[in-house]
Amino acid sequence: MGIKLNKLSKKIKNMFKILPNYKKNKYYYMVILFVLLIIIISYLCKKKNNKDSVENFNKNKNKNEENNKNKNNNKNNGVIVSMKRPFLNIYDDKGNKVNVVFITHPFSRDECIEQYNDAIKKNMHFLGISSYCNFPEIISNPHDILSDPKHKAWTYDYFKLCKGWCHCFRNPDDIIPKDHPKILLSESDFAKYKKHLPDPNINKKYDFMYVCLKDNDKCEEGWQSYNRNWKQAEKCLDIMCNKFKLKGLLIGRINCKIPGSCHQLMETTDFLNYSVFIKKYNECRFVFVPNQLDASPRVMTEAICFNLPVLGNYKITGGWKYVTNEVGELFNKKEGDFEEVLTIFLKKFNTYKPRKFYMREYPEEKKGKELLNFVVKTVGEDNLSFKLSDVKYLVPAI
Repeated sequence: MGIKLNKLSKKIKNMFKILPNYKKNKYYYMVILFVLLIIIISYLCKKKNNKDSVENFNKNKNKNEENNKNKNNNKNNGVIVSMKRPFLNIYDDKGNKVNVVFITHPFSRDECIEQYNDAIKKNMHFLGISSYCNFPEIISNPHDILSDPKHKAWTYDYFKLCKGWCHCFRNPDDIIPKDHPKILLSESDFAKYKKHLPDPNINKKYDFMYVCLKDNDKCEEGWQSYNRNWKQAEKCLDIMCNKFKLKGLLIGRINCKIPGSCHQLMETTDFLNYSVFIKKYNECRFVFVPNQLDASPRVMTEAICFNLPVLGNYKITGGWKYVTNEVGELFNKKEGDFEEVLTIFLKKFNTYKPRKFYMREYPEEKKGKELLNFVVKTVGEDNLSFKLSDVKYLVPAI
């Protein structure tokens, strides 16, 4: 570039020599020459810089496009894995599986961790959810093999396996590390209230329903009777039948012993298929839930959808949050208070509006949006298999 400028300078100087009075005005012409050279140099430098800028811009643009392409490929190339319990897939509002999955239960089989590791390689991400007894604590039901702290299931750190936790506890920091992301959200928050509709044309054959499956043909105590608190329930049933003459439907304990006062007032059934069971709600006036080790009592929210008030156990692991003044009452706040609470419950019975409460506080769109926000917070938008602009909310596959 310097050689070109020297030649250009000499040519301009020779041109000036033919100008009139060159020798007399030599210095004047030299100033003009100097200014022209500055202008030319500035022009050439600017042209070169513009060229470099365009090249760098195109290079950065191509690089950004390549990064975005790779980013989208990372999202779209990941296989959305269908998983079974203890895993639970999550879906968007259009029914599409997403690359986030719940862990609902301790890993009681070797294949669980293998499935987990395989899914991680396919860009799947995991959240914990308290759906089984008091998980993620060691299970406190003595009839459960997972009550053994030495069981292999407890060699895994579920908080390290999960990026956040959906819980059901009153005091979650006592169970889940304080710094671990958490949200009060349960599977039972997603009851199908649009399908579970009260039918005013069906006669109420029973005052209450209680679900407590028998554990064996001898009706001996086991996993079911412990979780559903049969020991205390027997005493409560006697009070309801003997003192209040309430008629009940006991599901799952056919041929098992019941209080003598209930023989003429209670019908018992064997285990019912879900399609038969779900219709029984419309035949009852309220649901009795004495359950204690129940993290996500779907029987509670299904009953609420059918507009059945709830008489429940204050000490239940999860589900306590549903029983507000609009829904029903909780006993066991103090020892021996069942009869007192039942009296209040029956007195206020016509004031309860359980379905109205549930539709206001637990619509799928509202709870699903809470789940979506929690997923974005814990997993990260860039790691998701979907665009946020395309999804309104998320729901568990229940």
